[in-house]
Amino acid sequence: MATQDFRIYVSGGTVTLEAWRQAMEAAETDLPMLSEAQREAAHRLGMTETEYARGILADDIAERRQQEKGRRLGEIINGFLDRAGKGWELSSLVRRGVDRIWVARFDASGRASEVEIPLELVDDVVESGDAFSKGQLDNLLLTKLESSAVRRAS
Repeated sequence: MATQDFRIYVSGGTVTLEAWRQAMEAAETDLPMLSEAQREAAHRLGMTETEYARGILADDIAERRQQEKGRRLGEIINGFLDRAGKGWELSSLVRRGVDRIWVARFDASGRASEVEIPLELVDDVVESGDAFSKGQLDNLLLTKLESSAVRRAS
């Protein structure tokens, strides 16, 4: 059985319009307290401390959503690994927003492999869960992990 013990890392380009809306609608009492460095940065940028705090809140909201999406993606991938029975375990998921991909890192008996999964496919699989998208993900994982095993055996 695939392990549920994997790490999730999120970098670059996570803030969505919805996260901004939620931050803009938040009561001032719900905004994060700014450090002295953050207050200075707000002033240098010509922003009010409240505006700067809303930006930090939007980042936090988006980060939490991406962490949750990564957790759900990992569960889906682990389900695939259980069905595939090839001995691979998911070790981490890295969301590289600038590159518009999630990178799934796998280990198996001293071997390692990475599979790049487009953000759009992850969104389709995690948010809609439709069979076609899940099939696309399964095929991508199977193809990449099998080619990785062949390359290492050569």
